[in-house]
Amino acid sequence: MIIKQALIFGTEKFKKNKINSALLDAEILLSCALGKPKEFIYAHPEYQISKTQDAKYKKHLLRRLKGEPTAYILGHKEFYGLNFLVNNNVLIPRPETELLVEEVLKYIKNSKLKIKNSTLADIGTGSGCIPIAIAKNLYNVECIKYYGIDNSIKALVVARKNAKLHGVVKKIKFTKSDLLKNISHNTLYFIHNTCLVLTANLPYLPAKIYRQNYQHLKYEPKNSLLAGQDGLKYYRQLFKQLQPMVNCQWSIVSCFLEIDPSQTIALKKLIKKYLPAANITVKKDLAGLNRLAIVKLSQNHKSHSNSF
Repeated sequence: MIIKQALIFGTEKFKKNKINSALLDAEILLSCALGKPKEFIYAHPEYQISKTQDAKYKKHLLRRLKGEPTAYILGHKEFYGLNFLVNNNVLIPRPETELLVEEVLKYIKNSKLKIKNSTLADIGTGSGCIPIAIAKNLYNVECIKYYGIDNSIKALVVARKNAKLHGVVKKIKFTKSDLLKNISHNTLYFIHNTCLVLTANLPYLPAKIYRQNYQHLKYEPKNSLLAGQDGLKYYRQLFKQLQPMVNCQWSIVSCFLEIDPSQTIALKKLIKKYLPAANITVKKDLAGLNRLAIVKLSQNHKSHSNSF
């Protein structure tokens, strides 16, 4: 079989199974099987594929036809211009999450955060894509301590590999914790009276939505997607754990939280319940949907609110 025939074969298989990105997926999987860039496919349509390459390609096609995401088949996914290792122990980085990274970078570059002992902690770090992308883009800023926190040891293994891959493994400390539970009062992690930036793309799918979309989500870790009946289980826990820290430990606290657009009002109410003095800003993604909640508190804000 030549490249042109292989591409048509894969594309038609995907179209019959109603895979929307039929041509793109076929191109990516064929490139992987050949060990060549996508440009090679169109530059050499008459290239004869070896038996080994053909078998590898068809194996990839079969996995994709069963619904497995392309990123898991390839073993990597691009995010914020960087290539990240992924497997079924971590959520696949989404393009929408790049908004979070972009806003954190903007905040740090435009603020007075570049002081000694500032801390950036990513809660539910998964593949580590958020803190790694930030640390990579702020590589020469030495005064920020980075932490990647997750309750899955398997996810942390992937995150550490990615940090090493991108040359920031010495900048980020990855640790196991149930959100902030095991580390919130540990000065080995957080130093009091400094600036704290929290980033989080926690699970936010309600049980009903998860069930409705199970066929599209079944290959990704359930605990990285499902968040109770209302989808706010983990953000509720996070705000509850953050509340006493905000009251006494930090001069400035800024949280950058990815959200489901439909949960905007409910999330704002939840924030105000636990952090009534918080200033909340909601940013939209490229599709015009509410995607990022930015929560800010300072000593001035906190001094007016001690009744939690």
